[in-house]
Amino acid sequence: MTKPIALVTGASSGIGKATAELLANNNYYVFAMARRMNRLEQIRSENIEPICLDVTDANAIKILIDHVMTTKGRIDLLVNNAGYGQLGAVECVSMEAAHEQFEVNVFGYARFMQAVLPHMRAQNSGIIINIASILGQISIPGFGWYAASKHAVEALSESLRGEVMKFGINVVVIAPGLIKTEFAEKEFELLKTVEHPPIYQKLLDALPRLLKDEAIAPGPEIIAKAVLKAAKASFPPMRHAVPGDSRTAVISRWLLGSRLFDWAVRCKMKI
Repeated sequence: MTKPIALVTGASSGIGKATAELLANNNYYVFAMARRMNRLEQIRSENIEPICLDVTDANAIKILIDHVMTTKGRIDLLVNNAGYGQLGAVECVSMEAAHEQFEVNVFGYARFMQAVLPHMRAQNSGIIINIASILGQISIPGFGWYAASKHAVEALSESLRGEVMKFGINVVVIAPGLIKTEFAEKEFELLKTVEHPPIYQKLLDALPRLLKDEAIAPGPEIIAKAVLKAAKASFPPMRHAVPGDSRTAVISRWLLGSRLFDWAVRCKMKI
């Protein structure tokens, strides 16, 4: 039986790596993409083909899709996962950094969606899974530009779902909460590049406290399992929040209302 063909971006670590490996172990042939080829080579296998690729490079994406169609003839699953988090007060993050956040987290996803859709339409089947974030549904101080990019992913996914459902294509959003990966470490490295006046010191002190539980959070495998479940489902969920803290946050926002929820967040952050 022909193996389904999957494309996974941001596959060199964390959620992308766990997803590529789990799909490969479940008989998918996976094109695993990232910029760090040395990391990708570590997961190369019979079912995983590493590809060095930057999601901001439209020409590289076109070359990849041509390669996939030439060698495999179809695309069954796209997992948009590549991204990063730009922390900092909205006032202080430069426009250049804000543009780069959207270039990777939003337009990187969009480039891949536009690239695979003609082929999925032609075969009248396919599934696109966009890894968003709980911050795509709520937003908190210090995470404004990252949250804005994930809100955009939610909006694009919702529109796209209605546009392509009639072509046999499903679009799913998976919204992780706190997951044990290298993500927070990279966020704080980027935060150091943003100059804040002293008035924002309480905010800067609050961010590590907010993310301190990452060390005891579930591993990326929990998201990989959600991806596999959605990919195999006859009627996949439109949106899936994982793990429990993700669902709790959304429900809390709904129950408390925006004003009370925002107050509770600021109390927790002590700002």
